[in-house]
Amino acid sequence: MKIIKYLPRITLSLELQKIGDDLFVTLTGGKVHIGAAALAFYDLKADQAVCSVTTVFGHRENEIALDGAERICNHTKKTVLFSAGIHLDNISRDEITEIQDACAEMIQDCLHQLEGQ
Repeated sequence: MKIIKYLPRITLSLELQKIGDDLFVTLTGGKVHIGAAALAFYDLKADQAVCSVTTVFGHRENEIALDGAERICNHTKKTVLFSAGIHLDNISRDEITEIQDACAEMIQDCLHQLEGQ
């Protein structure tokens, strides 16, 4: 699965791959890299996703990765590894908000597409 979102100064791409029964998701934009990665597994006893995230020093994609891993895991009850890397030179606060909102929409679109599979 691949979802593309075009913003005025950056193009975002969410890609999902099945790795056995698990899911590997990347969300990138601008200069492609890994800024943060979150791992989530579904705890049947607690009936919820259990997540952890790690971030490369100086990067701020941790919230995007954690949100994506948790939402997709809770929805599918599968183990999810979610990597995020978004870079835009001279980014403004408004652009940060726009990118965060777009990422949330892309994750929601991913969930809708997973329902049809």
